[in-house]
Amino acid sequence: MVNVGHQNSKIIEAMKKQLDSFVFSPALHGVNPQAIRLASLVSRIAPGNLRRVKLLTGGSEVTEAAMKMAKQYHKIIGNQRKYKILSFYDSYHGATMGAMSATGKSSYKKYYQPLMEGFIHVHSHNCYRCPFDQEYPDCNILCARVIERTIEKEDPESIAGMIIEPIINIHGIVTPPPEYLPMIRELCSRHKIVLIYDEIITGFGRTGEIFAANTFDAIPDIICCGKGMSSGYAPLAAFLVSEEINDAFWGDSSEIEFAHGHTYGCHELAATAGIAAIGELLDRDLPGNARRMEGYVKEKLKILDNRFGIIGDIRGKGLMIGAEIVRNKVTKERFPTEISIGKRISKACLKNGLLLRAEAHWFSIAPPLIATKNDMDEIFVILEKSIEQVLKDLPKF
Repeated sequence: MVNVGHQNSKIIEAMKKQLDSFVFSPALHGVNPQAIRLASLVSRIAPGNLRRVKLLTGGSEVTEAAMKMAKQYHKIIGNQRKYKILSFYDSYHGATMGAMSATGKSSYKKYYQPLMEGFIHVHSHNCYRCPFDQEYPDCNILCARVIERTIEKEDPESIAGMIIEPIINIHGIVTPPPEYLPMIRELCSRHKIVLIYDEIITGFGRTGEIFAANTFDAIPDIICCGKGMSSGYAPLAAFLVSEEINDAFWGDSSEIEFAHGHTYGCHELAATAGIAAIGELLDRDLPGNARRMEGYVKEKLKILDNRFGIIGDIRGKGLMIGAEIVRNKVTKERFPTEISIGKRISKACLKNGLLLRAEAHWFSIAPPLIATKNDMDEIFVILEKSIEQVLKDLPKF
């Protein structure tokens, strides 16, 4: 999240200066210069024709807004029957009710069901553990073709949008094969489905490009972004919309207005942080650094695996790298879930001075984009020590 690192003097000074000027004006009654500057900056670096920007404050707000826009867009242009949203098992799109309805990980939403209707979940890509028991590349990208069959069975005229994480974070940094997202793009275009990328995590340099849409060479109709947009210095998020969709909301009638606002949307101080943070990303080519560091991180993980033999798969892009932990690399057998070896490693790392994101069967390496090889060496010293401690103390099973 803190892509440009803590204590960045340029961001801090910009925010201090803004505090001496003007901090808040209600977005529903007007706009302010900093919000305009930020929106213009994001528009210039956005991929494809995603030139229209709406500023909000958090990821759940943005994914909710994007799905609302997809539905309203179809109503405006006459596709009255399109209302369903396709999303993916094992995905995460936020904690509010609409975002949670799109979320596919059952454990995140079991206490709040029944959720909103009209959400359809399909299996996601996972080349290491294919849900269809296929092997890449001989699979002919069956995971994408099954989605097309689902659309056909549901009736394409009933589906308004599809929301997808380019890299699925909470499922273990699951990364698509290169053909996958272009196939999804073509599929959505053919069936007139609004394609939404949830880039709350992957956006702003994390995958080695400004957006994962650039990384995978497949441009959606809407991009949801946040987190790295302000590098954590202020609550800030946005969604970027294609010219085609945006133009449908222009006209003399207020009936077609996209009436979606939040009190702190377009917040001056948050916008100031965003301008400065994105400026640092661009001026220092931090996406390029993430791209260059990717190979180094993956090599360090291979060295760890050579010693311990528990890393079954290494995946990810830029400085968003995941490692799946297995008991047997040949059979891909996992450690028992109740042991939660990933969480054990994470707790050991925390005691040893490293904050590591992990779940039961995986961990990820996602440092600030300013990370150097020396930083990574320090990280891996702690990680190696922690894995050694966990394996030594692992209970018999």
